[in-house]
Amino acid sequence: TAPAEAAPGGETSALAALAGEMRDGAVEVLVVLGSNPVYAAPADLDFAKALDRVPLRIHHGLYLDETAERCHWHLPASHPLESWGDLRAADGTASIVQPLIAPLYNTLSEIEVLAAFAEGDQGGYDVLRAHWEGVLGSDGFEARWNRALHDGVVAGTAFPEKAVKVVPGGWAK
Repeated sequence: TAPAEAAPGGETSALAALAGEMRDGAVEVLVVLGSNPVYAAPADLDFAKALDRVPLRIHHGLYLDETAERCHWHLPASHPLESWGDLRAADGTASIVQPLIAPLYNTLSEIEVLAAFAEGDQGGYDVLRAHWEGVLGSDGFEARWNRALHDGVVAGTAFPEKAVKVVPGGWAK
């Protein structure tokens, strides 16, 4: 199948561009979801110093890590076993991720944080269900949704296979 990632590579250059914009004062609000760039970014970016120039910094994560310590707000994250979500397998098949347990504390998943900024307070289940209803359509949605929850995969979402053949000296399409 075609690569699952739209633009593989280039993550470091995008992070470097962000750090540059933060140093230049072009970023007014930064929300960091589930990562620790102060610790993990390449040292030559000096991400911590760039982050300190952002007027409003919000961190969402499981831990009070190096990035959280430099932010004004820390939003405690729900554990993945407490969260609704979706994902894609290597062949493109979409899967619905269901929580194993109810949240133990008053935490938010990444989906709920993003929804709060975009649409107001919504639970992860409601956001996910609304997204998949938009993708699958309203006609017969309830049955398809229940089937996806039961089976663990959303039927018909695999990427189309690409035909390849072996030629001397390499691969050909």
